[in-house]
Amino acid sequence: MSNEKDPYSILEDIIDDNGNVMEEYGGYRIEVLNHMAFPWADVFKLLLRLGHEVWVDIEGEKLIIVSKPKTD
Repeated sequence: MSNEKDPYSILEDIIDDNGNVMEEYGGYRIEVLNHMAFPWADVFKLLLRLGHEVWVDIEGEKLIIVSKPKTD
């Protein structure tokens, strides 16, 4: 058995209580709860290394990061 964590668990560990992570359409939807303490660079690096396209949007006052695997 492998000790490696899945990307969802890694995202949860990186983000901690600064946001909420949800799996969505083969990618992730991340709600930023504390934009000052949020680990922006680490999150974007992980998502991009997974080969995901990444978007940032706003819902009300909350920033939302959405990612999905790139298609060929």
